Amino acid sequence: MRQTQLSTLLALVLAACGSDDVTPGDVAPDTASDVTTTEVDGTPDVADATEPDAAPDATQPPDTAIDTADVVVARQNTCTAPASAAVNNASLAAGFCASTWASGLDTPRGLFVTDSGDVLVLERGKGQVTALWDADGDGLSGEGERAKLASAGGLNHGVSVHAGFLYASSSSTVSRWPYAAGTRTDLGAGTVVVRDVPSGGNHSTRTLVFDAAGQLYVSCGSASNVDADSRRSLIRRFDLADVPAGGIAFRDGEVFADGLRNEVGLAFDAQGRLWGVQNGIDNLNRDDMGGDIHEDNPAEILSRFDTPGAFHGYPYCWAEFILPANVGKGPGTQWAHEATMNDGTHSDAWCQNPANVDPPELAMQAHSAPLDLEFYDGNSFPEAYRGDLFITLHGSWNRDQPTGYKVVHVSIDAAGNLSNPEPFFENAGQADNGWPHRPVAIRVGHDGQLFITSDASDAILVVGHSGE
Repeated sequence: MRQTQLSTLLALVLAACGSDDVTPGDVAPDTASDVTTTEVDGTPDVADATEPDAAPDATQPPDTAIDTADVVVARQNTCTAPASAAVNNASLAAGFCASTWASGLDTPRGLFVTDSGDVLVLERGKGQVTALWDADGDGLSGEGERAKLASAGGLNHGVSVHAGFLYASSSSTVSRWPYAAGTRTDLGAGTVVVRDVPSGGNHSTRTLVFDAAGQLYVSCGSASNVDADSRRSLIRRFDLADVPAGGIAFRDGEVFADGLRNEVGLAFDAQGRLWGVQNGIDNLNRDDMGGDIHEDNPAEILSRFDTPGAFHGYPYCWAEFILPANVGKGPGTQWAHEATMNDGTHSDAWCQNPANVDPPELAMQAHSAPLDLEFYDGNSFPEAYRGDLFITLHGSWNRDQPTGYKVVHVSIDAAGNLSNPEPFFENAGQADNGWPHRPVAIRVGHDGQLFITSDASDAILVVGHSGE
C-alpha cells in the first residue's frame, strides 16, 4: 500500500512538472548491526525501476529536480485513544503508543481481525468467542461495543475465520459456525470438524491457522515436560472439503511438522510459508555440561516449516541458547536430551545432523514462553517494519530471574536475514513494580495497529503509531 501511495503522489508531482514517469523501488528495511543473524531463504519482491521512454538531453538542464527522499507519504495515525487508557510503565520506541483497547474480558487468548474490522477474541474463562469493535471511534472498545458470537464446552485458545465459517478450539475438538464478517449476534450451536485431539496433561491449547488453499493446521503440545516420544507433539494438516458427520479424527490428519514440544504460535508469511514459535523443556540437566543448565537452556525457538513431515527434535533433542564457551557451539545448536542420549540412536551427533532434525531459524531466551507471532503488513508503522516479525513472550516461571512479559521485534532484511529479538513493548520499570500484562496473541488491525491479548490482565492492548 505504501508503494502505491508513493507512486501516485510522485505521478501527480511529476505530471505537474512535465517530467517522465518514474516508479520508485521499495525501501529496504533497517537491520540491526550488532546482533547475530540467521540466513533465511527467499528474498522479498522489490519493485523494478521503470526506464524513461527517452533519455533526456544532457546539454539542457531539467525543468525541475525532484528528490524522492524528501517526499513524505502520510501513514495512518493509530495513537487515537484517550490519555486515560495509556498502558502504565510501557516502554516503546519514539512515535509509538500503547493503550488498553478493551478491558474486563475473561482470560482472553486467541485473536482474529475480520474483513469488517471487528476483533474476535476467545475468552477462555467463558469458553466463548466474542466480537469487539469501536463504533464511536474513541480508540477503545467499551462494554457496549462487544457481543458473544459462539460458545462450546472447553473452548480455550484457537480462533480463526475462513470461507464463511468461524472456527474455535478446545483441548480435544475444533468446531465451526457459519459466519459472515460483521455479524454481532449469537451463532448458536456449532459443528465439530476435528475430533479426538489428544487432551489432558501440561499443554491444552490448540492453535488454528489456514493456508491460501483452505487447508486447516492444528497444533498439539506434549502431555508432560518430556514425553517418551513425539506422537502427540506435532502439527497436523486437514483438508476440509468433505467433513464427515462428527468430524475428522485428529490422527487422520497429515503430519505436517513433527517433534514440536508446544508450538502455540503459528503464522504464514507473505510467501505462504508457515512459521511457528515453540516453548522448550523445563529443568534441563546435562552432567557433562555442568549439571543444571536450565537457567538459559534450552532456547525457545522460531521455526520455518519448509518440508512437510520434517522432524524438529522433541523429545530427543533441544536447542542451545547459552552454554559455557568450552561446551557450546552457538545458539540454535541441537543437543541430545540426557534421558535418551545413551539409547544408541539419539546422540549429539544425531541431533546435529540436519538429515535427522530440522534446525531452528532463530534461538530465543530460554523460558520466555513465546505464544504467538505476526508478520507486519499494516500502514501505520514506519516502512522499515513492513514484513518484520512481532513475537509475544508470555513470561517465565522456570527461571531465577524472570524474563518475557513483553512483545519483541525481529527485523528481516531484503536478503531474508533475521535479527535477534529486540524489545518492542515491555515494562519500563522494575520486575516487581506491578506490571500486570502477559501477552498471548497478536494481530495487525485494519488501521495498522497491533492488537495484543493479555490473559493475566484480562485485556486487549493496542500498540499504535503517530504516523509521523
